[in-house]
Amino acid sequence: MEGFFEHSAQYFSSLWEYARNVIDILIVGFIFYWVYSFLSHTRAIQLVKGIIVIFVVAVLSKMLRFETLDWLIQNLTTSLVITVVILFQPELRRLITQFGQKNWLSNEAQKEIFPLDELVNALISMASDKVGSLIVIERNTGLKSYAESGVTVNADISEEFIRTVFFPLTPLHDGAIVIQEGRISAAACYLPLSDSKQLKKQHGARHRAALGIAEETDALVLLTSEETGTINIMVNGKIYPRIKQVDLKNMILFFMNPKTAYEENYKIS
Repeated sequence: MEGFFEHSAQYFSSLWEYARNVIDILIVGFIFYWVYSFLSHTRAIQLVKGIIVIFVVAVLSKMLRFETLDWLIQNLTTSLVITVVILFQPELRRLITQFGQKNWLSNEAQKEIFPLDELVNALISMASDKVGSLIVIERNTGLKSYAESGVTVNADISEEFIRTVFFPLTPLHDGAIVIQEGRISAAACYLPLSDSKQLKKQHGARHRAALGIAEETDALVLLTSEETGTINIMVNGKIYPRIKQVDLKNMILFFMNPKTAYEENYKIS
């Protein structure tokens, strides 16, 4: 009997050891997959490919005993890490904030119906009247700090309210509207300015602010130009210019859908 219990204990111990290794591998695999999925939609993906190449070369240099090459790689590693942190601050910041602020237990069924038609009608009307506007919609990355830079309004999304906010010379027109959880949380918000090469000389501060927040967060940014009367979408650090009115609603739905939120190649007809 004693031998049976001892044998059972050894069996369950070995079984747990195997299960622990499997769980460990799955967790690490998920982390690598999540990081790669995020970085694949940023300029940092080229960095990841470069790191993989360096890793392969380092392994080969160890195996083949290339002492000079091995010495060079070891001495460059520290400098490479510092360079990565400096050059890719926006991507790293987005990666960390998305992970920390992501609601893993969210239930889509509990969310209120988003009044998309009100938002679309406001954008079309302002574009037709050449009224400049900047609207930032929160997705996974929290926008609390940006909302706090403006004036708290906590209002329902309506065409009339949005057009009133951005009407020229009104107190709240100079800045961005931030939408969180289906409501306008704040207006006249300050956003970071981008220095991306995607921006042209004719693009002003509104375009730079729109792309800046799209680079630092995963927010969906909608902009109407007072100079050209065009509608632009900026998301995932990319500009979709001169959106046709017939495409506007579908594009917003596309980027607000969690299953397609990070697709880069939306085809505009």
